[in-house]
Amino acid sequence: MWSPGRVIATLVVALLIASVGYMMLFSARARVTAVPDVVIGGSAAADAKNTLPDFTIPTIDGRSIKLSDYRGKVLVVDFWATWCPPCQDETPHLVQIAKEDGPRGVEVVGLHIDDKGKSSQDQIRAFARKYEIPYTVGLATDEMFIAYLGREEDSIPQTLVFGRDGKLVAHFIGFNKRDSTALDDAVNRAMGGA
Repeated sequence: MWSPGRVIATLVVALLIASVGYMMLFSARARVTAVPDVVIGGSAAADAKNTLPDFTIPTIDGRSIKLSDYRGKVLVVDFWATWCPPCQDETPHLVQIAKEDGPRGVEVVGLHIDDKGKSSQDQIRAFARKYEIPYTVGLATDEMFIAYLGREEDSIPQTLVFGRDGKLVAHFIGFNKRDSTALDDAVNRAMGGA
């Protein structure tokens, strides 16, 4: 029998399930943030407000890079982590961008965030092998994450698209396969519609 208490409890549980489902669906959708007029360039203590610092970034294959090394190319920078489900969903799309658009001057750089030991370099390398990542994978420091993305938004993945001139074209927060077209559109815009 359905007593008033059971009806209320059932409604509360249904509302909780609906709320959690809505939050998961809404938060999983990529958000494109307002793009400030910034360019990759200065020192780690960049003094110009519109200049992002140019950190020396260690890579998982033992090299080091600077994002300014990619000036003249369209650059897709992805801040991610091995344990992040939306990052796992986005990686095959980034691999596709690297393979298809690489010959047209597009470089993808994946920057694994400093996750305080949740992921070892061996785990990051295993992730790169599993997804057959052909692009450079580096290790971002907290300082770099904050300099590029700010303190108020620490969600991952976050993907930045820079034009050939080093200027920011698009900034995506989160990833959902349905929204991958927006990332492709940003890359095409950065290539000048090519």
